[in-house]
Amino acid sequence: MKSSGRLPNAIWISVALALLLCAAPSLSQSGKGTPGGRRILSLNVIVHAPEGRLVTRDDLDLYDAGVSQEIDSFTKLDSGSRIVLAVDSSENLKAEPGLLQKAAHSIVNELYQDDQMMIVGFNETAEIVEDTTGDLAKLQVASGKFARKGSPNLFDALVAIADSLSSQATLGLEKKVIILVSDGYDSESKSKFDDAIRALQEGNIVLYAIQVPDRTHGALMRDKPKPPAALAQLSGATGGAVYPFEKAEEAAKTLVDDLRKNWYKLVYSPSGITTMTARRLLLISRDPKVEVRTKGAQPSRFRQSS
Repeated sequence: MKSSGRLPNAIWISVALALLLCAAPSLSQSGKGTPGGRRILSLNVIVHAPEGRLVTRDDLDLYDAGVSQEIDSFTKLDSGSRIVLAVDSSENLKAEPGLLQKAAHSIVNELYQDDQMMIVGFNETAEIVEDTTGDLAKLQVASGKFARKGSPNLFDALVAIADSLSSQATLGLEKKVIILVSDGYDSESKSKFDDAIRALQEGNIVLYAIQVPDRTHGALMRDKPKPPAALAQLSGATGGAVYPFEKAEEAAKTLVDDLRKNWYKLVYSPSGITTMTARRLLLISRDPKVEVRTKGAQPSRFRQSS
């Protein structure tokens, strides 16, 4: 994709993903098959533990569809991250342009040398403001180029971004992250809220949200959660977190610490269940001083046709 280009239309993304999953089902859900047909899946796990506390697989219990699973491995990932900074650039977002730029700058300033970031602004469409790069100077300039107009199609943007992240070569960067600056309001996306969650979970993408004040003042939404609830559910479903916009600088330090210091990879082979249907996941720490977050569900192995 080229800088300042539109991300793919969400409808075409859905079709392309469906074809991909049918052609190579063993690659879906960030899992792979073995010669004996044993399916291997991986989970992103964010761990908060006392300083110096070594966390191992023996500290954890994993349940897939309510069935206890054996954890094959649990390792800390110290490598860089592939990040998309997605900023709501709609006209009536309750954030002054200067403060929006300051929040974006604070996130860029916290990146490590081996991190890679794409910057996207979205309203009716999602536009690449700066393509994936590790050049902080370019990212700083780009983070001040959001054109405020129109209304936000948040769910379409998330589906498109998830597809873009999933299609990029990892080049050693296993961690895939969206940092979303938004109030959670979606105007008229063709994608449903559940489509957005599924796209994120299929791609093993962790979503962090910097929550701008709700422009709807708590109004009920038809066929979708209220904006604050949407952000809470999107982040919770992926193992991420939500931070207030007024504390964006502090949030940037906290979430980048998660990416660098608190990110683990859990690998397991599902047993006693079918991977053909969506299943809830539950990861529990045996130590109350150790907190863990991961995505809330594994999508079904094959996308259901609509």
